[in-house]
Amino acid sequence: MKAGRETRPPRGALIVIAVGLIGCVAAALLSTDKPIGAVELSWESKRPLPDSAPAAIPGGGEMRLSGAGIRVAAPNVSGYRLYRVAAVLTIDAGSAAGRGRIRCPIRVQRRTIVARTPNRRASYPRPSEELIKQEVPPSSIVEFNARGTDLAAVELSDAFHEFTGARGVTVEWAPYRQGVQEWVWGLPPGRPAEPLSLAFASIWRTTGTPGVRIACTVETATGSATTATAGTPGGA
Repeated sequence: MKAGRETRPPRGALIVIAVGLIGCVAAALLSTDKPIGAVELSWESKRPLPDSAPAAIPGGGEMRLSGAGIRVAAPNVSGYRLYRVAAVLTIDAGSAAGRGRIRCPIRVQRRTIVARTPNRRASYPRPSEELIKQEVPPSSIVEFNARGTDLAAVELSDAFHEFTGARGVTVEWAPYRQGVQEWVWGLPPGRPAEPLSLAFASIWRTTGTPGVRIACTVETATGSATTATAGTPGGA
């Protein structure tokens, strides 16, 4: 046997090494939310929205919107700008919300459309049958012409660290409507032993003045209740 063949790795080992390298590359690509060519945009201004008045849930307990706010990026050369709306709906511990259905639409002003990622709307959380397993991405990659590129990365994880801490929560998106992004959550049975939080955010593109109205309605077997907040970067 020739010396060159004595030191050559077996074909099976080469296949294992190749598969391992491919897996490492795939894992690296999946672990980043910023693809090659995306420019990172910073939020230029921010304004908190007022916390909503507590809404009494039929059968006991209250819910409210808090931590809501608007963050706005600088406009591009075409006069378009991105802005992000985020909020957290909190339901008191012991509230009669078991098996309830919650709808939270974000409504924006004219000349505004929801931004898009390369695959779908730039709205979070995504539809899920077990929301607690869905992680908040560090940033959102949206289709937006800025600094000569067609993709922009804007920060998301500074809004909140989780979408919910409760098991058994599901979420879906309502059908698309112009100027509206709506989430529909399904709650697990029973009264929550701890406060139950539902966080959500959406990124928008506009040539007008950023502005928003957020309203959340809970529907249970005993009735419904609604809480809301609204505002613009220039004032509520």
